Amino acid sequence: MATSGSDPMFLKAVNCFGEVKDKYFIANLMKEVIHEVGRQNVVQVITDNAANCKGAGELIEMEFPHIYWTPCVVHTLNLALKNIFAAKNVSGNEVAYDACSWLANLLKLLRRGLQAMVISDDWSSYKEDEPGKAGKLKEVILLDMWWDTIDYVIDFTNPIYDMIRYCDTDKPCLHLVYEMWDSMIKKVKITIFKYEELPLTGTSKFFDVVYEILIARWTKSNTPLHCLAHSLNPSDEWLVKDSSRVAPHRDGEISRERMRCFRRLFPLADDLSKAMDEYALFSMKGGPFEDLTIMSKMATMEPKSWWANSGAETPLLQTLAFKLLGSPLPLLVVSGIGVHTTSFTHLEGTN
Repeated sequence: MATSGSDPMFLKAVNCFGEVKDKYFIANLMKEVIHEVGRQNVVQVITDNAANCKGAGELIEMEFPHIYWTPCVVHTLNLALKNIFAAKNVSGNEVAYDACSWLANLLKLLRRGLQAMVISDDWSSYKEDEPGKAGKLKEVILLDMWWDTIDYVIDFTNPIYDMIRYCDTDKPCLHLVYEMWDSMIKKVKITIFKYEELPLTGTSKFFDVVYEILIARWTKSNTPLHCLAHSLNPSDEWLVKDSSRVAPHRDGEISRERMRCFRRLFPLADDLSKAMDEYALFSMKGGPFEDLTIMSKMATMEPKSWWANSGAETPLLQTLAFKLLGSPLPLLVVSGIGVHTTSFTHLEGTN
C-alpha cells in the first residue's frame, strides 16, 4: 500500500510462500516498490517492530538516505499494553494482555448478568459440583471493590486506546505523534494518581512501572522524522494546554533530532544552511511570518494549508511540510500470517 495526504492506494501483493523472510528479502520487496513509485516521492517506510523488519528498514535507510524507516505507532502501543498487563517473570505476555484488556471491557458490559447468574437457583446446582470454585467466583462477582478495579483498568488504559484509535486511520497525524505520546502519558498519570489518592507531585510505584514501559517503547519507536514533523506544525495549541511544555525550537531533544533530519535531507552545505535559516524565521516568527494574519491562522488553519498560504518565502521548509504534515500513519507495512505469508509494502510520500 502507498499512502499520502490524499488517500491510500493498493499497489500489489506478493506471495511469499516458501521464502525466507529475512531482512534482505523484505528490503528487496521495499526497494522494488520504491523504484516503482519514485524514490523522490517516498518519505518513509513503516513496518512493525519485528527484528527482520527493523533490519530491512535499516538497509533501506543506507541505500536511500532521505527515506526513513519508522516502526508502526499502533503496533508499538499494543506492545506497550502487553508489557503493562504481563505478569512479572511470566513469558505468556499475550495471554495476560488479552485477559486484562478486552476482557475488562467485556466484564463491565456483563456485570448485571454475571451478578444475576451467581445469585440464581441454577447457580446453586452448579455449586454442588464445584463448591470451592463456585463460592469464590460468586464472592468476587458480587464484590464492589473488584468491579472498581475493572473500572480502574479501563480508565488508565483509555488514553492508550484513544491514541491507538486515532493513529490507526488515514488522517494526517505524523506531526502529532510526539505531542500525542506526551499527552497520553500525562493522562495515564492523572488517572493512576487519582485512583491512588496521590498528589501529582508525589510518587507511585505502579505509575513508575507503567511510565518506564511507555518511555521504553517510545524510545524504540521514536525517529527524528517525528521530531521534524512536530517542529513544522504551526499550531501552538499543545503548548497552551500545558504551561510546562516548551516550543520545539527550545526543546533540546527535539532540536537535536531535527538537526539530524536536516543533515540527512540536505547533504549540501548551502542547502543545510538555508534550511536552518528558514527554520529560524519560522520558529521565531520573523520575516514573512511576522504578518499578523499569518500568525492568527497558525492555530486554526489545517497545517498543510497554512504552509501553502504562508511558506512561499521558505521553500525548503514548505516542501518538507507538504510531505510530512499530510502523512497518515498506516497500521503495517510488512505483515505475515502463519506459514502462508503475504507481504504488503506501505510507502509514505506525496503523489
